[in-house]
Amino acid sequence: MTTSQMDWDKEVKLEKLENMITVYEEHIKTLEQENKSLKLQVEFLKQQLEYKTFGKPLDLEEEE
Repeated sequence: MTTSQMDWDKEVKLEKLENMITVYEEHIKTLEQENKSLKLQVEFLKQQLEYKTFGKPLDLEEEE
């Protein structure tokens, strides 16, 4: 294999790796957004479960 062929192979491999990094970064952003949404849903559901189990907090009942 010639030096220029080896350089070409390295360039191709480097480009593939850079593309993979880009894809992974985009996927990470999507997962982070999904995680944020799921955390909000969990907090909401915890609050609903607390209301169902113990009733509304006293300060909320007074406001009504």
